[in-house]
Amino acid sequence: MNDVVIRILDTSNNVLGDLDLTNFTDFPLVLTKGIVNLDNLKARTGTYSKTFKVPNTKNNSKLLSNVDNINSRKDYRDALNRKQCVIIVSGTQIDKGFIQVGKVFDGFELDSYELVFFGNNIDWVKGASELKLRDINYKNNTQDYSKSVINTVNSSNSDVYDNCYPYISKGGNEDIGSLNAQVRDFYPSFYIRSIIERGLNDLGWNISSSFLESTHIKRLACDLSPSFTVAEDVIKDSVSRAELTSSLEFGYLDTEIVIFDDDSTLPNEDLNNHYNTSTGEYTLPATGRYNVDYSLRFYNWVGITGTLVNVTIGLYSNGILKSESIRNNLNQDIVNTLTGTLSVSDNINAKITIRVSFDGNISSPVSSGQVLDDSFFRVQRQSEIIENNTFNLNEIIPSTPTLLDVINDFTRMFNIYYWTDVKTKTIYFEPRDNFFESKTNSLEWTNKLDIAKGYEVDYISSYKRNVEFKYKDLNNDEWLKGWQDVNKRIYARYNHVLPERFAEGTNTVELGLFSAVYSHKCVEVSPVDANLVFTSLKVWNEYINPETTPSERITNYNPKVFLFNNGTQLNVSGGNRQIKKFGSLETIIPYGIFETYNNTTSDINLSFTGDDGLFNTYYSNMFKNIEEGGRLIAYFNLNSSDVDNLDFRKLVYIDRPSKVSGYYLIEQVIDFNPLTDSLTKVSLFKFENLGSVAIDETQEGNNSSETDNGNTPAPLQPIYVEDGSNLIEVYIENPLTGLIEPVYR
Repeated sequence: MNDVVIRILDTSNNVLGDLDLTNFTDFPLVLTKGIVNLDNLKARTGTYSKTFKVPNTKNNSKLLSNVDNINSRKDYRDALNRKQCVIIVSGTQIDKGFIQVGKVFDGFELDSYELVFFGNNIDWVKGASELKLRDINYKNNTQDYSKSVINTVNSSNSDVYDNCYPYISKGGNEDIGSLNAQVRDFYPSFYIRSIIERGLNDLGWNISSSFLESTHIKRLACDLSPSFTVAEDVIKDSVSRAELTSSLEFGYLDTEIVIFDDDSTLPNEDLNNHYNTSTGEYTLPATGRYNVDYSLRFYNWVGITGTLVNVTIGLYSNGILKSESIRNNLNQDIVNTLTGTLSVSDNINAKITIRVSFDGNISSPVSSGQVLDDSFFRVQRQSEIIENNTFNLNEIIPSTPTLLDVINDFTRMFNIYYWTDVKTKTIYFEPRDNFFESKTNSLEWTNKLDIAKGYEVDYISSYKRNVEFKYKDLNNDEWLKGWQDVNKRIYARYNHVLPERFAEGTNTVELGLFSAVYSHKCVEVSPVDANLVFTSLKVWNEYINPETTPSERITNYNPKVFLFNNGTQLNVSGGNRQIKKFGSLETIIPYGIFETYNNTTSDINLSFTGDDGLFNTYYSNMFKNIEEGGRLIAYFNLNSSDVDNLDFRKLVYIDRPSKVSGYYLIEQVIDFNPLTDSLTKVSLFKFENLGSVAIDETQEGNNSSETDNGNTPAPLQPIYVEDGSNLIEVYIENPLTGLIEPVYR
């Protein structure tokens, strides 16, 4: 019998020990490896295995962090976390992955642990599903929100910065009358490439992708935060309130730190221990702008011969005065309660303090005064980020999107295939047409095929006849909604019709995070000369109604994806368009583009429609294979080395029998058992150049930019139904549905 070893490793790949195993005559880790399921375009599969059990021994209890004793675990998170392992059969490593304890049986059944094995890309996919975009470590994460930084970042690229600052029309321009784009008109957007690379690197994975490094994809960006504010939970975590429980005496012309000594008795709070009641210092938990509300009670001025006192309340950061409030002519005969708000913008770990001082507006000096008990202050991170504030990129990202959300949408847009090399912790991915290696590097499996076992030829029929490709449905994007209402179709959506052998119905491949975004002529921040008006993206006001400029910005629309450019735009005459930015006219324009519009060319058409759209570019060849090709399901004589070293980028070649000869991509290696000499079932799909499917050109892209920007469409002509001289009914086309409906009866 072959020897089986399941070896537990630490995070540095050091050997912790081998699990005790019993009853492995029938190996429970029957492995299935796969790469893509052509019956389901949303699925990208990895390696997995069946659940299995190991005995509850002293050795296993130690290696599995004593999870059998619910009371003795030192750290339940460590105990229940996945643990790295390798599976070795007869001295040959057949797989590497992770195990996780699911259940412990003690006397209920045979004393045992129920374990789950995760292999290959299952691990990084799970990690990506848990990693929030806001928790990724971005380059140049801390930035000043200023004109100079915006210009510097936009003139660079995704090799240096993970973000850009495109002009996107969101309404509410402060200076709309003078056609001037200000700092507040440029919010950070993030490069998709940066999100994927930074996120997977943070999870401990390397990336190999020519596509991700291509010039165009490096400029693929997304608008994640339509509201340029710090997330609510970040603000909540920053709150500290403290109170003075006894009076503080300070001398004439002294600058005294007010040490509020109670931060725990309600309504006081300091849940995250930002405030030090011994030193009076509040330590900034993150870079940003902070508001300090204060209520200070002053009285008992000693040595006064006159009646008036001047008090200064100052906010200091690392001992340097940042802002202050001066109150003049306070009456010494009453308690003076001074309230107000001071603000400071500084970097993480800066220490801020409130300090007071006074002088006498009198003939002789005052010797001392007091800040009375019940005085308090409250610190809170400011939500809105304004010009010249310092902020962190990750803190403006909403709390819900994950790395996997971005990867999934990226996958569906460009038909990405993945293969994971667990040994080197490298993820390989490319669009389907570029994913597979040359036929010259194919695996020769002719002699591994067992003809005697028979085989099955399967032609895909699981799809419904209509396959719909679309972005996430709109939310609060009135500009594009208006376009869709007038044109009676979903923008950027494409429907591919399969041959009649497929069943009626619709399968939908829909993005889960990003919605499409439409362009417009940016008359609000361009010169009066119409020939010089540039093009960018827009989300506000209704289509065919450009005069309705909202006073407030649209801030709750879905995230958008687009190509970012920072360069010139040419009009039809070849002249440079202009943007009025920061008070001056410029020909270098930071803009976003989704598809070619108003003589502004997009290097990638991000719509699924059109000859250059996403479907025709990245899916057409595959669908030709789905419609006319087929899969081979057969039994092969595979050994542990074959499976362990399997590279799904390599094609498989079979020379005979002639009826099935050719090159195939590997879909799945099914139920491989390394402990037996049994054959292994493999699903292969014929890989051949059958050309591409025909594109339905009636599913066109965008409309004329002239129509989009205010020209009223031709009026709909009513249809009159008459009986002699009697009007019976009037029909008209519903502009929203395109249906002929009665309007008079």
